[in-house]
Amino acid sequence: MNKYISIVCMALTIACITLTTGYAHEGTELSTEELASQIGKTEAELKEIDKKIIAYNETVIANPDDADAHFNLGTLYELKMKFNDAISEYQKTIQLKPDSIEARINLSLVYTERNMYQESVSTLKQVLEIDPDNVDAHKYIGRSYYKTGLLNEALAEFKKALEIEKKDPEIYCYLESVYFSMGRLDDAAAELKKAIEIDPQFKTAHLNLGFVYYEQGKLDEAMEEYELAIGIDPKFADAYSNMGLVYCEKKMFDEAIAILKKAIEINPTLPDAHSNLGFAYWNKGLKSKDEDLKKKAMREVTIYKGLMGAQ
Repeated sequence: MNKYISIVCMALTIACITLTTGYAHEGTELSTEELASQIGKTEAELKEIDKKIIAYNETVIANPDDADAHFNLGTLYELKMKFNDAISEYQKTIQLKPDSIEARINLSLVYTERNMYQESVSTLKQVLEIDPDNVDAHKYIGRSYYKTGLLNEALAEFKKALEIEKKDPEIYCYLESVYFSMGRLDDAAAELKKAIEIDPQFKTAHLNLGFVYYEQGKLDEAMEEYELAIGIDPKFADAYSNMGLVYCEKKMFDEAIAILKKAIEINPTLPDAHSNLGFAYWNKGLKSKDEDLKKKAMREVTIYKGLMGAQ
């Protein structure tokens, strides 16, 4: 559940901060380069995935009742963000193999990518009928509840998941999101520290802890967490984007612009990096009375709006 900060610049320097937890395009809407960047694959790796898709399609044509082939197709389509195709293949898998927990879990995750939270919860409850102690089912039901604003219900599911598995750092990150939404920032930070204690290389936990520190006004601590996240993954565009906003808060606009350009270089389709860059340009333009910088700011806002509209 990635968190990153977005500041969208508007005319007369009106700005608003938006918390985003991720977004999904249907993969066919993206160019090969954009898709490769978004899913962290090279274009060569995408070509290999396409070859596998062709091979498994040939398999299911020859043997339509091959549940494993349908499942593998689903995972490949999901990886390429072809979510409608993935849903279809997972559903076929379940028809052929009704006791497949893995297919139901994967199907629920694709439903959440399509914002089909009710379908996701229903599918996960079917998992719990097969395996009442399935930690992933409780965890992802909690996530769907969280996404639909059912915070108390989400909290209950995450705590059930922790009763089953206390060493899953992702659950602590989900708990943090609930506490953050409740305004319980100290509790949110505490959960993230537990996640990092379990897995010091968990970059999302560092990203989210930086976010909490930012909201608490602890800018230096926030910067330290973003630096740790980048140390774990030098291509973590979200961390660069958030770091740029901390520089903006410190009125270090040149540094902000440089780091935000790096975020966009890594992931040109990250909306918040563009909005944050626009914010940096706008404020530097106000300070220097440079109209060209204001034009650059509005161009970045336009790109941001275009990317958000494509969701």
